[in-house]
Amino acid sequence: MYVILAIPRLFKYVTFESAVKILEKKTLKWSIPDSFNDPFEFKSPLEYGFEWDEMAEVALQRFATILTQIEEPILAQGNPRAPIIIEGRKKWKGRNPSDVHALFESGFKQLVQTFKEKSAPDAKIWLEMKQTDLVLCLSSVHNHILMWSHYADSHRGAVLEFRPIIELRTATLFARPVVYSLEVPVAATLEEYVGFLTGEKPQPDTSNAMMKSIYTKSSAWAYENEWRILDKKRPDDEGSFAYREFHPQELVTVYLGCRMPPENRKRIIDMVATWEAPVSLFQMRDERIRFELTAEPIS
Repeated sequence: MYVILAIPRLFKYVTFESAVKILEKKTLKWSIPDSFNDPFEFKSPLEYGFEWDEMAEVALQRFATILTQIEEPILAQGNPRAPIIIEGRKKWKGRNPSDVHALFESGFKQLVQTFKEKSAPDAKIWLEMKQTDLVLCLSSVHNHILMWSHYADSHRGAVLEFRPIIELRTATLFARPVVYSLEVPVAATLEEYVGFLTGEKPQPDTSNAMMKSIYTKSSAWAYENEWRILDKKRPDDEGSFAYREFHPQELVTVYLGCRMPPENRKRIIDMVATWEAPVSLFQMRDERIRFELTAEPIS
């Protein structure tokens, strides 16, 4: 089930050649994650914030402490290991933790190995998804100097504004904002898993791990103000991208780069003039005494 968020204005930065193709064919290019220019994109959502071997030793030490301490531990309601702790404390309370460590070391290693093996198929599924999922990347800003430089051919291209249409259930209705972070999101932390194995915390919830991975990028890219839309490859889609049609009414504004040659500018204006729905046209101007772009309407 999809949740439709409040969608801001959404923009696509493109070269002049791409703008012409979009206007001619009424399609947008969607790409698979493996083709993105950032190798940190779509990091596996099933990565954990620890090494499995590391977790075995940390969890065992904590387990030995809880089993032998005099104070009653606070256990999580519903944790399947909590009854084991309660029963074990009848025998081990007040005894030496090292005795527990030696007795349960082999069992703990085997338990952690089981968790590790169960996570392996999930990682394979994620790698396959990076080849079969398609992503349309948009931005919530239209006048960012770096975006114009990087994605619109050094200001010689254009920016197209799209608006979602509820009645037509257009794809932009399902756009979600990217979260920017200094750290890669992980399915679970060492503390969460150790707490689960020792009865102190509920089982880590990894159900949202995939969404975190899809919609999280490095803070280095925060200036892009990116929003993403997901789709699946269709049987006739081949390669690392596919073209999806959009409704003519979705396109509401076209911004022309401040370096766009006059002949290219005229061609875009002529194409917009025959568009099936009203489209506003703007010319981007570089400000004389500020590092800013200003959009001036083209009548």
